[in-house]
Amino acid sequence: MQLILETLALTTSLSSAVSSIFIAKGMKSTSPIIAAFYSILTQTIILTVLTITRTLTLNVIAIVLFAIGGLLSLGIGRLLYFISINKIGVARSSAIIGSSPVFTVILSIPILAEKPTITTILGATSVTIGIILASGAKEFKLEKALAIALAATLSYALSNIISKAGLQIEPDPYLSAQVGATTSLIFFLIYMIYANQRDSIKIPKTSLLYFISTGIVMSIGWLSMMTALKLGPVSIVTTIVYSYPLFTLILTRLLLKEEKFGTREIVGAITIILGVALVTLS
Repeated sequence: MQLILETLALTTSLSSAVSSIFIAKGMKSTSPIIAAFYSILTQTIILTVLTITRTLTLNVIAIVLFAIGGLLSLGIGRLLYFISINKIGVARSSAIIGSSPVFTVILSIPILAEKPTITTILGATSVTIGIILASGAKEFKLEKALAIALAATLSYALSNIISKAGLQIEPDPYLSAQVGATTSLIFFLIYMIYANQRDSIKIPKTSLLYFISTGIVMSIGWLSMMTALKLGPVSIVTTIVYSYPLFTLILTRLLLKEEKFGTREIVGAITIILGVALVTLS
């Protein structure tokens, strides 16, 4: 069971890394809100098709929790993350988002009554430090864009906790994933109407393909994460999942040939690996 949980969490981590590359490519000719809209639209369609083929047991409280969890992660968190990437770059954004496991571990104790082990806490902290090092991020001055990235981090952490609480009531990862995605799609539609960005949905075909690809990959990742949360402690799942900036950096620098690894990046990568190892062995 533990191996399945870790494999699912790792799948989500890899999916997030691949989608980050697609989004960065697609946003070169459009805005974060449009990128988020098309990716979540694709994700909602895929997850709805997968869910309606199943026999569902509906629990109102669970559905509400799934909706809130999805809104915080796929809606608010994703939009804030895309905005932060657009303003301060992938490196600094990833460094901040990578601290999400620490917030999740802290919140899981009073809210879910989880009792993370010392090795889990050390592992989450190690992953956070490693991501800051590996990202190459420097000069973290107090600024609006930095606050946006931090808000995204907190939004992701709260989503993890709330989604786990919903799965404890109704252990159906398909329903959780679909309700969360649908709620986020509604959020983006309302936001686009309010911000008068309905005409902005006309984008270059290349960007559209990147965003659709993001939705496909993240459908796999989001469903894997919900299944992992169903099987095990949120503290373990999120620590593995939010090691994804390491994979993002590797894919970006090796496949896209953008940058080379320096001493700091190598030390950061080793620190992340050690952190994940601590969690998986706890």
